[in-house]
Amino acid sequence: MMGNTNRSGRVKITRRLRRNFYSFLGPPNFPLAMVGGGWLLKTFGERIPFIKFARPGRFSYHLPPVESRAYDRFYRNIIDRGLGREWGPHAVTLAVTQDCNAKCVHCSAFRRSSEGTLTTSEWCDVIDQCAELGITDMIITGGEPLLRPDLAVLIERIVANDCVADLFTNGSLLNEENLRGLKQAGCDTIFVSLDSPASEEHDKLRGMPGLYDKAIQGIKTAVAMDMGVGISTYMNRQSVARGYHRRFLALCKELGVSELTVFDLVPTGKCIKDDELILSNAEREVFRTIHENQWKDSKGPRVCLMCHVNDPQIMGCFGIKWQIHITHNGFVTPCDFTPLHFGNVRKESVWDIWHHMKVHPEYDCKAMTCRMQDADFRRKYIQKIPDGSELPFPIDLIDVEHREACAGRR
Repeated sequence: MMGNTNRSGRVKITRRLRRNFYSFLGPPNFPLAMVGGGWLLKTFGERIPFIKFARPGRFSYHLPPVESRAYDRFYRNIIDRGLGREWGPHAVTLAVTQDCNAKCVHCSAFRRSSEGTLTTSEWCDVIDQCAELGITDMIITGGEPLLRPDLAVLIERIVANDCVADLFTNGSLLNEENLRGLKQAGCDTIFVSLDSPASEEHDKLRGMPGLYDKAIQGIKTAVAMDMGVGISTYMNRQSVARGYHRRFLALCKELGVSELTVFDLVPTGKCIKDDELILSNAEREVFRTIHENQWKDSKGPRVCLMCHVNDPQIMGCFGIKWQIHITHNGFVTPCDFTPLHFGNVRKESVWDIWHHMKVHPEYDCKAMTCRMQDADFRRKYIQKIPDGSELPFPIDLIDVEHREACAGRR
């Protein structure tokens, strides 16, 4: 008990020092903080006290392995940022298909057309363009990506570009054959989405009876094959009240999962009008302490809470500056939760679209927290999306200033 008390005290002291540091210097825009942190991870790695790695050589499944060409490219990118050179985002989520065998009550890909899915050659070209932009982490999503028959080809293309290929799946198709194919193709990490640690509730939320048991078996098989495995979930007020965060941590330990990623529920997709889902700062603070306490348990999983990452004293919103999203039919959005697009890869290059994005009045500066959870942003953009319209919706039909800027470029 005394040991736990001492560790808790050190967590509070470390947390206070970090916050005082950021309050004095301002939030890290990452010219110095990110370059310094990247160098420390690569040089000293797991010898750094109070730092937990997901697995040897992998600080987090959201960053490349420190001894890899992908990490070297990532590090050069953040140095270029610091020196004011041309730079690109770190990550892209690629929704390679809209097909899905689940019917999630909170689906973020809701109201997207089922038509126009990019072909294998088109996706390979997009992957090449993303790598040229400086992206090092390519995260494959859907729909359910394992429903796409050429998935191994896309993963191999990502790896050939010295990038990390990660996969988000509902876990329904993680049998040994599919996992072997993913591993051979070079898939670095598999994130399995679980909405609840209670099987019946999870299956109900996903609209697919038996899904929980299939996902758990898939995780066990992947762990047994020594693949990088993470669990991805989300938390709302009810989840915390029920102690789901503790149950997920226990589940990760039981299954041998190395990292737990937790999103706070974002009103988008089927929940796009449900602004009441947005957590208060006090509620987010409860989540942040879960993240900051994770190092105390040396045998437990690494924890990554997005409300901690989006903390005004950490990264703020990472849409466009650190991540972009490309839908199955080629629309480019700031992130997979933002139902606004800036163009389509069938009409413009990824490079041109991203450069339009980063000079947009809304995105040419750092937002101190997730924009999709910001009342002003939602009032200015999200609430103006016409009811029933196809998503993602073109931002230039909402934002007059952006529309005029686009006209000027023509």
